[in-house]
Amino acid sequence: GTGPAVQELAGSTGIAVLQPEEARSVNPVLRPEWLELAAYDDTSMSVDVHGLHQGYARGLRARGGVVRTDARVVGASREAGVWRVETTSGTVRAPVVVDAAGAWGDEVARVFGAAPVGLAACRRTVFVAAPTADASGPGFTIEVGHRWYFKPEGDALLCSPADQTRQPPGDPRPDELAIARALDDIGEATTLGLRSVRTAWAGLRTFAPSGEPVARFDDAVDGFFWYVGQGGYGIQLAAALAQESAALIRCAGAAYGG
Repeated sequence: GTGPAVQELAGSTGIAVLQPEEARSVNPVLRPEWLELAAYDDTSMSVDVHGLHQGYARGLRARGGVVRTDARVVGASREAGVWRVETTSGTVRAPVVVDAAGAWGDEVARVFGAAPVGLAACRRTVFVAAPTADASGPGFTIEVGHRWYFKPEGDALLCSPADQTRQPPGDPRPDELAIARALDDIGEATTLGLRSVRTAWAGLRTFAPSGEPVARFDDAVDGFFWYVGQGGYGIQLAAALAQESAALIRCAGAAYGG
């Protein structure tokens, strides 16, 4: 776009308020009658979530770490500053246990005798839909009330109704009614003509009561470190929050035997 607000981006923070015509020059699939104002962020970037996660896992293995996907914790005891953790695939011993169990964080903590922090697991539905109109223009687009968002995904669009429905820890299923609502709402706001849903899935975003991540040693249980409550930003926070947590654990290393 060439409007004054768009031009302002080059010398400012990268975020500008756009009038409807300027917004459509940036994102031409938006319907003019739907727009009032838009905010445009030219600084945001996309994360290859799968690639980043697998990179972390490879780094762990390269340093001698082991990933076990069939090791449900069934019991734990602590003696002489060392945890003995009983799992369905064997016994593990360590001076410090990090509870990074996501939605199951409180349940895992109970096994270690730690009081729950009050985690709330909330379902988020995501789906991929094919547009019937040209979708070459838009980048990541989110409605100001967080009722939906979409972004390019190959020759289709990754979309979400931005739902946040509380449920017990478990395997969440995508909300079909929420998907239908999102299709209607995106259709009202854009010319994309989304019709067919190729695939849909759901995940759990887990929040602590404060809304902030919990990354600290437990107040009452020795050698038990909380790493939970990242909300929907776990992969984005991962590098910084993990470094901070590792530093806290290293600082306490003397107390746990080095």
